[in-house]
Amino acid sequence: MKMLLFLLMPVLAFGQMKLDKKTRLDADRFIGVDSYNNTYSVVNNALIKTSERDRWNYADFTLGSIAAVDIINPLRILVYYADFNIAVFLDNTLNEIERVNFNEIEDYLNIEAVRMANNNSVWVFNKDAQQLELYNYRSGKRSIISQPVKGNLIATASDFNFCHLLTDSEVITYNVYGSILRVFDNPGFTQIWTSTQRGLIALDERDVIYFTEAPERQFEPTESGSKIAVKDLQLTSEFLYIYDGEFVYSFRLTKL
Repeated sequence: MKMLLFLLMPVLAFGQMKLDKKTRLDADRFIGVDSYNNTYSVVNNALIKTSERDRWNYADFTLGSIAAVDIINPLRILVYYADFNIAVFLDNTLNEIERVNFNEIEDYLNIEAVRMANNNSVWVFNKDAQQLELYNYRSGKRSIISQPVKGNLIATASDFNFCHLLTDSEVITYNVYGSILRVFDNPGFTQIWTSTQRGLIALDERDVIYFTEAPERQFEPTESGSKIAVKDLQLTSEFLYIYDGEFVYSFRLTKL
């Protein structure tokens, strides 16, 4: 289990990080908290959504394991099943709206990663071509965003307008027009998360690294401080959530 070394003092664009609350969570994976303060997790391969008063769940065990969940739009939640190359869209009560079978589209699309984008589209990483694409599941139109990416894809992070690829050698940021906004060397990151207002966080085997979206800024390591084991993490405009396998720690982010 990785350890997070993080500083409860002003750190770059975060300003100050202050512990807001600590909540027990019994889950296999912590997905995150949406803009309506609902918590999402995966338990026994089922997606669970909980509020202060209600609990919803979604599962389709015929599709294999849940590979990824994207809650950036809480009214249209994306659940990706890599074993069958299928994306399922859910409404805000986790009822299925529709599904996209990438095996059945024209020019079969073998997906390694998929995330929400704008205008009925999703960011997809084409495993065969090693390219980032935008796929419109309404029109069936595919737009190639990147040239073939060197190295192995480790992780992706995105919002509606930008997608960040973490490979074993680089961190690359693209916009929806296919422009590369920035490229950084990967010194050993194992995961990345993003927030439009806050930038990127990258986790390595030793600590958490914070990156502000300003193009001139490099990744900057946090300094040593309180130690919390990191199993899952989420970054939003107001909070940094850290799940250690037992509790979710919510840190409020304030500007300097």
